[in-house]
Amino acid sequence: MFQKSIVAAAVMTTISGAAFAADVTLYGTIDTGLVYTHEDVTGEEKQDNFAMSSGFNTASIFGLRGTEEIGGMSVSFVLENSFNSDDGTFADEDSRLFDKEAQVSISGRLGTLSLGRMGSLTGGDGTYDIFMLHADSMDGGYGDYVGTGFWLDRGIYDNMATYQSPEFGGFTAFAQYSFGTNADDANHSRSKDRYAALGATFTAGNLNAVLVVDSVLANRSIDENHYAKDRDDALGVSFGVNYDFGVVKPFLGLQYGKHENTIAGFDTDGSDYADLDGYAVHLGAVVLNSLGETQLSAFWSDGDGDVYTGGASNPVKTKTDVSVWGVAFFHNYELSSRTSLYLGMGYYDQETEPDGGEKLETKAFQGGLGLVHSF
Repeated sequence: MFQKSIVAAAVMTTISGAAFAADVTLYGTIDTGLVYTHEDVTGEEKQDNFAMSSGFNTASIFGLRGTEEIGGMSVSFVLENSFNSDDGTFADEDSRLFDKEAQVSISGRLGTLSLGRMGSLTGGDGTYDIFMLHADSMDGGYGDYVGTGFWLDRGIYDNMATYQSPEFGGFTAFAQYSFGTNADDANHSRSKDRYAALGATFTAGNLNAVLVVDSVLANRSIDENHYAKDRDDALGVSFGVNYDFGVVKPFLGLQYGKHENTIAGFDTDGSDYADLDGYAVHLGAVVLNSLGETQLSAFWSDGDGDVYTGGASNPVKTKTDVSVWGVAFFHNYELSSRTSLYLGMGYYDQETEPDGGEKLETKAFQGGLGLVHSF
């Protein structure tokens, strides 16, 4: 037993020494709370649910990051996983180990180049979250219905290359390209979804602004999930601005999208495919007070276009209008520099109206409270 203890101590000493030499940090957050959700969907029985939830405020994650300086340049990495703190399972439905981020970067006087899996410029996740950070007072929202569901559908993509320029005169430029958004980079380029984006941020004193133009380049293959070789690529234009007055920080976010598969809270089901044009508007504020930080959000989004159902072999096209609006409140109270309590609630109203069909409306209220601890 004594010999095993010596071996274990030697191993831990070696690991600690290697981590220190490579400047590696283990970090994470654990977010667990209680959430109440009320849903009223046209033609369905009203649903009420009260449950324990992980990640209502922020994703429960653990990660590793590290940096090494090499001759005037730095090489760094981020490996980040999300999990469910209420049951210990992976949050990613595919159970991949590093679902949030898995990237390596090299930085120098010409900027930073990152390669791997990471969030898009308008997706609201990770190192390169620039749009929602500057345009949305809730940075993408909380849970299912608290300030969520109105921005264009972007996310975390595989096989991504991101370039970030040095800051010059308040401006920083960004460029992104995914060679295959979902582990399919070996396929022919037109037989997979890809992502491309150009963006820039501007900072002058307390003013922050962002502009991003991005595109989901469509899979042109014909199978049960893809309807036509002449599918149009989705195109989004996103603008946001905020100004820090000290006590209050107002936000404005605007977005316009063409040929989008998801907009205004609308989501295709199964093999269905949509081609929608529309916009989103957000007004919000972050307010500092004696009890912590309060976030307020109001949003509206609208779109219309064609929705295809029935599968690729016999698609049925239906003209469809979609819209969503909502309001949300969130408050965070810090117990310490690493631990905080939160309370949030929001109302969400989404409508889908097919031409000649019955309007489908989803009305939802959600509220949650919980605890977040960072390490």
